[in-house]
Amino acid sequence: MTSVNATTRIGNIRFVGNETTQESLLRQYMYIKEEEEIDLIKIEKSVQSIMDMGLYRNVSYYLQEEYIDNQLQQPGAELVIVVEEKYYLLVLPRLRLEDNELQIGVQLRWDNLHGLNHAIRLTAERTGEYENIKEYRKRFRYKYPNVLGSDFDMEFKVIDQNSVGANIDDVLQNRLEQSLGFTLVNWLNPERRKYGEYLRLGMNYEGREFEDIVTQQIVDESDAISILAEYGYKNVHEHMYNRSGKTYGYQLDISDDKFGSSSEYVKHILFYRSYYRFDSRTNDNLNVQTVLGHSTDDVLADRAFTLDYRGDLRGYDRDRFQGNSMLLINIEYLHAFGPYPTLRYVYFMDLGNTYDEIENIFHRPLNIGVGAGIRWKIPAFVRLDLRLDFAYGVTDSDWFTSFGTRYLF
Repeated sequence: MTSVNATTRIGNIRFVGNETTQESLLRQYMYIKEEEEIDLIKIEKSVQSIMDMGLYRNVSYYLQEEYIDNQLQQPGAELVIVVEEKYYLLVLPRLRLEDNELQIGVQLRWDNLHGLNHAIRLTAERTGEYENIKEYRKRFRYKYPNVLGSDFDMEFKVIDQNSVGANIDDVLQNRLEQSLGFTLVNWLNPERRKYGEYLRLGMNYEGREFEDIVTQQIVDESDAISILAEYGYKNVHEHMYNRSGKTYGYQLDISDDKFGSSSEYVKHILFYRSYYRFDSRTNDNLNVQTVLGHSTDDVLADRAFTLDYRGDLRGYDRDRFQGNSMLLINIEYLHAFGPYPTLRYVYFMDLGNTYDEIENIFHRPLNIGVGAGIRWKIPAFVRLDLRLDFAYGVTDSDWFTSFGTRYLF
């Protein structure tokens, strides 16, 4: 970085390495503009802000003194922001090995679409086969930040899946489920960056049908149309190998027959998550999460909350704990493997339980899952980590192994 006088103004800002990303997007994340005096704090905040987009392996800058404004013919300094872009299009095989369950599929991930940080996720998975019925899961998600240059981020998602199971009369049925979701996020930060307070509003539709396996007739169906509101705070920073910062908030989800729902409930969720990064070990992380949830009733005849290896209580079988209230605490420590910081050991402890009534939280103990694993971060792609966990469920005295690309933090 060239040393310049603190009173020198910035005559020009130039971006290097953004072969895909549009310059207009990068400028939205800058804290400093042309014609302003050089402020190293603002410049470094701008560099971190661009890095926090999650689209780059690294972001750096330098100042070039030998710059003359061609229009004003005045000397100044040129600020050059250098980004190292990742690969944005990826077709990823999906393989989940969770004890005796093998799930295979494929996922299309397309980040930074149009060079404006749009993102697409398209997933198709075979989750099993039972009584000659193939079980599947299909998901589509589209994320559109700063819609038409506004303060709003938009997200749209569709899920279509099925599973085979027995009803209360022990009769096998094929459960068919579809859901649609639409949300808008308004960042209340006047600078329109993805920090500070935010407000999320949305609507969700969930539909469920039960098909008799023998007659292939629909024997039961229900749906829920809900309105979602979330108020929170986020100040999370991306680094080359990990994160730092925190986020917390409150989410309210209401489904009522006035909306056309056959399933009525009011769901409350409080959440807090922190990423601690140490000055002496910058590639290590201590991550902590706490989630408290309560629903006034079942959701589509199922308990509102489920805790298992999918619900972030590692070491326990599928659908192990279910209830209309829930408390979950997760603690992870990730330690970089010597000269290879993309490879990290992880040691974790999960504590959680579900309850029929929220007051039972004070009277029933938490279930504990402890274990260790490996995280392999692949910096060339956006948010791609491979995960291998070995977990022990203390309550059930049982071991559970999981492998995949989904990770808790």
